[in-house]
Amino acid sequence: MDLPEKQSESPVRPVDQLVLDLLRRKEGLSVTDLMERLEVTATAIRQRLDRLEECGFIERRKQSVGRGRPSFSYFLTGLGWRQAGVTYSDLAIAMWNEINKLDNEVLKAVLIDRVSQRMGGSLREMLPDAPLEERMRVMASVLSNRKIPTCITNGFGLPVLEVQACPYPDLVGDGYDRSVCNLETKVISAALGHNMELSQCRLDGHSCCQFKPAVIAEVVAN
Repeated sequence: MDLPEKQSESPVRPVDQLVLDLLRRKEGLSVTDLMERLEVTATAIRQRLDRLEECGFIERRKQSVGRGRPSFSYFLTGLGWRQAGVTYSDLAIAMWNEINKLDNEVLKAVLIDRVSQRMGGSLREMLPDAPLEERMRVMASVLSNRKIPTCITNGFGLPVLEVQACPYPDLVGDGYDRSVCNLETKVISAALGHNMELSQCRLDGHSCCQFKPAVIAEVVAN
């Protein structure tokens, strides 16, 4: 088994980020529009667009211009908007704090479960219909592209999802609130379609958080 496999850095380069920034300000730009704004060749622009489209950050739409060679305009995808710098951290923090203040523990658990299922479902759409190990590899790539450094390592001869930075640092608070850890575990489980367990946590002094399929955790425990 070819493990461990450290995930490469984000594929977005500074020159690519410039394209995202322009599309964030004005969507529907063409290759010609981008050439004029960035003052580079059409070949250079197309190379950047190809990279961004391959990563899922932009999409191109065919424009009707009559006869002749088709024309395309480029737009940010949902992932592209996040990569371009749009953030909802203030809203997320406020909503999370209000959920945690609920006195009704049953209602709180239901809300957290629904949120995790919704977030996990969104990630699941980006994963292939493949064995668990392959889904974990793609999951690591998806999270890394979202600026959450993640890789696959080897744990007792089996793959382990290693998250090297907390996706929700502002929600952890004083470092003792483990409810967000529970949320992250549920999100990853929902995305992978397999029950995952948090086997190692940064809040306990470890360098990273590790998630193992429940069956692996059981084998290790025995």
